[in-house]
Amino acid sequence: MSDGNHGPTPSLRPTAPSTLAVAALVGAALTLLLVARYYQQAPDLGWYNSVVVLALAALLAWLAWTTRRTLRPKKSSFQTAAVDGSDPSPARGRLDGPEHALQIARFAVLGKAASIAGAAFFGAYLGFTVWLAVQAGRLTAATDDLPKAVLGTVACAALTAAAVWLEHSCRIPPQDDDDRTDRP
Repeated sequence: MSDGNHGPTPSLRPTAPSTLAVAALVGAALTLLLVARYYQQAPDLGWYNSVVVLALAALLAWLAWTTRRTLRPKKSSFQTAAVDGSDPSPARGRLDGPEHALQIARFAVLGKAASIAGAAFFGAYLGFTVWLAVQAGRLTAATDDLPKAVLGTVACAALTAAAVWLEHSCRIPPQDDDDRTDRP
């Protein structure tokens, strides 16, 4: 949509919790249906999958932390710079150039995509974990796979949380001069 003067309006909205819940429920339902029928043909569940997902969650958490520090610098750093006579950091929420704004937008898209994918895989691992817990008394293979499935569930939950934090960290706070304007 365009008003003719300013180009298209931004359409990236924060991920709704209901979207994450639906993705998790769909992942759990599909996994429960498939694992109940094809567990014997499924490949072995590896612990290294969960380690990779945890590493990705750590990377997204680090991106969220650094992005948040960039967009919301502490006021004490401004006061220290004023006392020292050095150049203060950019104003709160101000970016150095268009390439930084594009980077923040890319991080927001990454956070949105990773949160939905993480929720879907969380649901899948949770469905698998529930099925394995029910079958653990009957099947020895289910007992062996249960700790790996629990680790996968925790890893996907961590990925979803880190991705939501990254997406939230990409929000640019209001400018100081925007706070002073009179709004109805």
